[in-house]
Amino acid sequence: MKRLFSVPHFSDPEKQRRANTLAATQVASVVMIVLITGVSAIFAPDHPEIIPAAAVGTLAMILSIYLLKKRKVVMAGWVIAILGWLILTLDLVFISGIGGVNILGQVLIVMFAGLVIGGRSPMIIMGISLVANLIVLYLEQSGTLVELSPLPADFTRYMIQSIYAALAAIYISRTDTIINKAFKEIQANADRYRALFDRTNDGVLILDLNWCVLNSNPQAAELLGFLEPDFIGLDFSHRFGGGGKIDRTAYLNDILAGSDLPVIENMLQQENGSEIPVEVSMAVVLDSSGDPHHIQCIVRDITERKEYERRLVFQTLHDPLTNLPNRKYLEDQFLNINNRREDDQRLVAVFFIDIDDFKNVNDQFGHHNGDLVLKELGARLQRSVRDSDTVARMGGDEFIIVLENIHTKENVIKVAKKIISHISEPFQIQDQMIMITVSIGINFSEKRNMAEVDLLKTSDAALYKVKEEGKNNFRFYDPEKQE
Repeated sequence: MKRLFSVPHFSDPEKQRRANTLAATQVASVVMIVLITGVSAIFAPDHPEIIPAAAVGTLAMILSIYLLKKRKVVMAGWVIAILGWLILTLDLVFISGIGGVNILGQVLIVMFAGLVIGGRSPMIIMGISLVANLIVLYLEQSGTLVELSPLPADFTRYMIQSIYAALAAIYISRTDTIINKAFKEIQANADRYRALFDRTNDGVLILDLNWCVLNSNPQAAELLGFLEPDFIGLDFSHRFGGGGKIDRTAYLNDILAGSDLPVIENMLQQENGSEIPVEVSMAVVLDSSGDPHHIQCIVRDITERKEYERRLVFQTLHDPLTNLPNRKYLEDQFLNINNRREDDQRLVAVFFIDIDDFKNVNDQFGHHNGDLVLKELGARLQRSVRDSDTVARMGGDEFIIVLENIHTKENVIKVAKKIISHISEPFQIQDQMIMITVSIGINFSEKRNMAEVDLLKTSDAALYKVKEEGKNNFRFYDPEKQE
């Protein structure tokens, strides 16, 4: 029996409540059919019409139970509604002959329709009932219903009426329990979602279809620097900054069309005008009719992640000791220069710098002090050139300087002399005074011809000529003298 009246599981809580109410109605109807048929067969054998009526009711109940098993809640509900209406309206009038119609029973059917079938079904059933009651009233006034064989005013009629009343009371009580349980489950789900809504680390916003904030959790308001009451009604799309303003109409149309949109990374403008990097995901929420109702938006502060990514990129492209650009950075820069305009006649000069006899510094003062010398050397090289020039450490005691947009060779010579002069000054390292010199190999080329000249290789060759000639000097690459 339990398996017979078991209720399928529905993901929609409202549909589950309707199915539970329908199952309770089926149980009550089956009990009613069995009891009334049994009482009538024993105490009112002169009313055999109850037997076919019970058979029709049983078939209707079987059909309703079958439809519920097939998850067709509305169709199964209509079977019960029609059966109940026929019993409580026509059967009592034309067959049992109790007289009049059972208004309370009709109200019960209307209630059932509203609870299980929904929609306009209560109005439809009530309209049909009003018409039927008017017809019954006319038939009674015209004397058409005088040939009935009513149940006698005895214990049998009392028993049948009592069964109707008792089952109606039990059914209403059971339905009330189901509804209360459903409401409690809905409230529990709402509380769980509210807790998730309020306690998540991300900002959660509910937007209307015009991008205005309908509701938000405290994190969203805090993220943008607003008090929650001031946040409601704000046009959220105007908060996108950093030159990344979105096409609101196009993006909204994509959302409403149900498109799978990628997560957006954008700058979000706070109430004080500052901007923070965020990750934004949005989805449309439909109403019960399947129409767009509002937009759910989740905003995540990715400041720490962006800072971590920036540090990773910096570490990839920079020397860990001096924080100067490294070889990889230099290769990328040369690639960018090579991709520039082919008619650019300005010069690019490369200085290949090596510390003279740096091994002696490490041996005499220790590797730690040697590292400090390298750091200070990098700082002095940066102070010797323009901000637009690049100073890089290739490794060990080798450094590279790239001068862009140089117009004459004399400009390059001035920079080389300036560097040697700055490096010749003593290095104050802790309590030690350390002196070093450097050798510099130089080559330059017009930007449009850089692809034809290996400036790094040729400046390195010029450096070794300086080393051979006594160090502490600079020299330009001369292909004829390099042979």
